Amino acid sequence: MSTLELVAYGVAGILLLLMCFAFFKPLRAIFAMLLQAIGGGLGLYIFNLIFAKTGFFVGINIVTASICGVLGLPGFCLLLLGKMLYML
Repeated sequence: MSTLELVAYGVAGILLLLMCFAFFKPLRAIFAMLLQAIGGGLGLYIFNLIFAKTGFFVGINIVTASICGVLGLPGFCLLLLGKMLYML
């Protein structure tokens, strides 16, 4: 193997590594948001279980779970406020 071939393989390996980092970093962010949305949906489900007898519940779908998961407690309060204003 000549020196030129070794350099070419080295450059190709570095480019492959850079491409992997470029593609996997956004996937990690998407995976983290998906886990947060699942956690938000679980939180809404527990809330609905606790307040089922009062008739006050928040619908669980991808939007409400994402709002609750990404924004956390302020997002949950926003959903409750929206539900209370909608009931009036």
